Amino acid sequence: MSHPRVSIIILNYNGKKWLEKCLPSWKKVTYKNKEVIVVNNGSSDDSAEFLKKKHPEVRVIELQPNRGFAGGNNYGVSKAKGKYILLLN
Repeated sequence: MSHPRVSIIILNYNGKKWLEKCLPSWKKVTYKNKEVIVVNNGSSDDSAEFLKKKHPEVRVIELQPNRGFAGGNNYGVSKAKGKYILLLN
């Protein structure tokens, strides 16, 4: 029996300090068929560089300009490949 893919979408705006704390916990999740997507919503900090360097397994979607809460999440959902979506805020 295959397990459906779950897409975990994290909306980010200048939140590197929160990503540093949040992302390591997803490595502990034993459910294998998942993808973690960070929608970098117009950030001006170095969040994207941090993600690419420290968490290459995370899919980063860059948005410019910032599309707001709903716009950023909706864009992430449109790019997700999972049968189920988890919006993590």
